[in-house]
Amino acid sequence: MLFSEIKERENRFFLSLKITIPFLFFLLFLAIIIINDINVKLLICNNIIAFLIIFFLYVYYTLYQINMVFKTTVIEPITKAFSRKYMLKIINKKMKNEKFLLVGIKIDNIIDINERYGIKKTDNFLKNFINKLDNFLKANGYKNNIIGYIIGGNFSFLIKCDDKKINHLMNIFIIQQKNHPIDNILVKTKYSYIQSNSENNAKDLLTSLFEHLKFDDIEKRKKKRLNIKVNEFEKLVINLIENRKFDFRFQKINNIKTNKCEIIEVLVKLDSQKYGKITKKQFISVVNRIGYEILFDEILIEEICKIFLEIKKDIKLSIKISSNSLENNNFINNIKSLCKKYQLDNSKIIFEISGSNCQNDIKRLNENIQILRKLGFLISIDNFGANDTSCNYIKNLDYDIVKFDIDWTKKYQNEKIKNIIKGFILIFEKLNIKTVVKFVEDKKSFNFFKNIGIDFIEGYVIDKPKTLEQIKEMR
Repeated sequence: MLFSEIKERENRFFLSLKITIPFLFFLLFLAIIIINDINVKLLICNNIIAFLIIFFLYVYYTLYQINMVFKTTVIEPITKAFSRKYMLKIINKKMKNEKFLLVGIKIDNIIDINERYGIKKTDNFLKNFINKLDNFLKANGYKNNIIGYIIGGNFSFLIKCDDKKINHLMNIFIIQQKNHPIDNILVKTKYSYIQSNSENNAKDLLTSLFEHLKFDDIEKRKKKRLNIKVNEFEKLVINLIENRKFDFRFQKINNIKTNKCEIIEVLVKLDSQKYGKITKKQFISVVNRIGYEILFDEILIEEICKIFLEIKKDIKLSIKISSNSLENNNFINNIKSLCKKYQLDNSKIIFEISGSNCQNDIKRLNENIQILRKLGFLISIDNFGANDTSCNYIKNLDYDIVKFDIDWTKKYQNEKIKNIIKGFILIFEKLNIKTVVKFVEDKKSFNFFKNIGIDFIEGYVIDKPKTLEQIKEMR
């Protein structure tokens, strides 16, 4: 049995006691009546209103306590692990007096499991997964494990051990899941952990922990994480955006036939005096979480509009923006106003959206894309081929440029990948869509992509990212 289930039993036992206390008083009252040979009928008749009031108060009290049983439950009903609300309470309490690691586990393929096996089997799988984790920790000497269900396929637990020990334990646990699938369901899991003293409260600790899990491995998480608490980082990001503290770099994209630069991709970081340059991967989740996604894109575009006036070259600028921004009608109207204000040639602006996820209203997204295209703007899809979303974009969106995901660039020598890329190039040529490969770093890969008909090349083989002054001087 899970420690959380034991605590839930205790919780319900004490609430049951609260319900029985008035009943015990009632029994005591009856005992006094019997002992003193009091005429019960006369007593009730003389105090009928009082007895009715007491009866209704007891019924109300009982119903209230039963309702409290459900409201004060400490477990999540499906997995029987501690609920997120109770986990926050436990963590906040323990953070005051103890040091521990908070470990996060993410089941990466939970959506696929749910769609493939259905709700009932997924619920059973999640419950078994928690039990297996608890048994694993018990087998390794950890009793009364505080394991909580956070959301979706995300769980967390508290443990007292060092980094080396938790890495060892979790790697063994993940291998066990691969070798012995629960209910014959293949599970893809990853983990991360954080010191309890890394944040000021449980909510920020959980936020920081699951931010780490967005990266593929532990080492990447360590590199991406700044040594700053969640609430302080949020304030920092807001301040830097509102004060437009950006650091821009410009990556040349050459036409492969002429070997001349026709497009420049704008790369953006936040520029902090204390923490230096903060990459977009480090701050974008904060931007999304605090509801600054659209505002950030609008401010960014305005700053780039100003830069464009300084460049004064016959060149296109490619700007990465959120697909959620493109869905927003106010954003579209603001973009129109900005470009009119700065009197820009719309055909020189490329709006680049990611093709690695597709959580959007595709129909509405495409409608707004068409509005921008009619105004002369170009639309580019980035990270094409990162997953099956890309095919959805091909079918449902109208755009002008596609950038292949970096994984295609790295694996171009693989015969299968090579043929797939060639096939996509033919498709895009038929659709009159220009193709770009990025992160090309040597002449060998440059020549390969040139020979198979790619339109544009981006990467160190062309040039490293440049400052604005360097771009101005570029011929």
